[in-house]
Amino acid sequence: MDEHPPITIAIIGAGIAGITLAIALSEHNPNLQLTIYESRLRFSEISAGVGFGPNAIQAMTLISPKITEAYESIKTSNLWPEKSNVWYDVRWGDGPKAGELIEEMKSEKGFTHCNASRAQLLAKLVELIPKKVKVCFGKRIIDVAADEDDESAKLRVRFEDQTDAFVDGVIGCDGIRSACRRILLGDEEPASTAVYSGKYAYRKVVDMKKAIQAIGNEVENRQMYLGHGGHLLTFPIRGGKALNMVAFKDADKARWTQRQWVVPSSRQAILKDFAGFGEKPHKLLELIEDPEKWGLFDTLPAPTYAKDAFCILGDAAHATTPHLGAGAGFAMEDAHLLSGLMTPELIKSPADLKYAFRVFDETRRPRCKDLIAKSRKQGQLLDLQKKAGSEITEDELRRCVTINQKWVWEVDLSCMLERAKVLMKSCKEAKQVY
Repeated sequence: MDEHPPITIAIIGAGIAGITLAIALSEHNPNLQLTIYESRLRFSEISAGVGFGPNAIQAMTLISPKITEAYESIKTSNLWPEKSNVWYDVRWGDGPKAGELIEEMKSEKGFTHCNASRAQLLAKLVELIPKKVKVCFGKRIIDVAADEDDESAKLRVRFEDQTDAFVDGVIGCDGIRSACRRILLGDEEPASTAVYSGKYAYRKVVDMKKAIQAIGNEVENRQMYLGHGGHLLTFPIRGGKALNMVAFKDADKARWTQRQWVVPSSRQAILKDFAGFGEKPHKLLELIEDPEKWGLFDTLPAPTYAKDAFCILGDAAHATTPHLGAGAGFAMEDAHLLSGLMTPELIKSPADLKYAFRVFDETRRPRCKDLIAKSRKQGQLLDLQKKAGSEITEDELRRCVTINQKWVWEVDLSCMLERAKVLMKSCKEAKQVY
């Protein structure tokens, strides 16, 4: 029998990031005792789409082929075989060229871009949670602090229901409205809470048959309609039975004043916001019934993602606007790197967690900081917003969108992990946490 007790880890949040991390840690280190704490009363996700680029698929496969298989079992690509390697058909949304094709943007190396229902993906990931991982619902975290009464340096995790958990390490995966982020950074830190990006979106899933009747079969493939001050994305999900639509709109410097980030809206409001758009996007927007209006928030760059044996990842660390389609994919990247730093070879005792968390921070924070900034710029580009009032040309769109997406997709995660392992070994040898 192992004379050393297991290292206990609290994962805060049972969304895509938290569950993926639990699977990853279970795959990499059987000596960890994992508990997921979720504030809601059950597993739940929004009824929207999610997509993963080559970087995210690379991360999934490196973590566990089971995750890749789960995604592949529910993903939907462009429905036309000849469009299998097309990322989006990018079209003008308004103006005299409304509806005309700007570019058939193809993926690199024949990669097939797909999308899935977030709810379906979460359900598949839940099936992969190892039985030894405990999941506790109705646990809203309010504090993380060192347990002053415990000589073993445990962390005390306090919940709103007045219960406590005592663990060796805490990893916050509780999303953009993260309590863990606020606790770790402190209330006085401007980056501790999310900020409004100046844009909002209408999201809705509609029946594919109705969409085809409205504008024709081209809607079976991923479409992007770009207009001045807004753009519309559409892509098939649920095996082509449904069409996910996201209509983005610039708020023209107006503040988001609602307390809730998702509020009921109306078809009239959408059609007014996109009144200048062409016939096809307009007909698609007319299909939306009882729409929801989403304020698009992100986070200011955090000064750190880690403090001793407490760290944050995914949206809790670096929530971004969705204009690069990379938020969930970067959570996969995070889970791959952190789990790779928490192997039995590197984590001999609870005291080693602080090195893993600090190296995770040093390694991931620069790329994730850039994601937040680049995603905002991509949103301006897709809304055809350019300084000095000049117009964005087709060549600029092709070049800039391609550069931005390649930055997301073209990354060597294995190399990133190997560099991080070298840094962690150096930190441990020097007994130094940067």
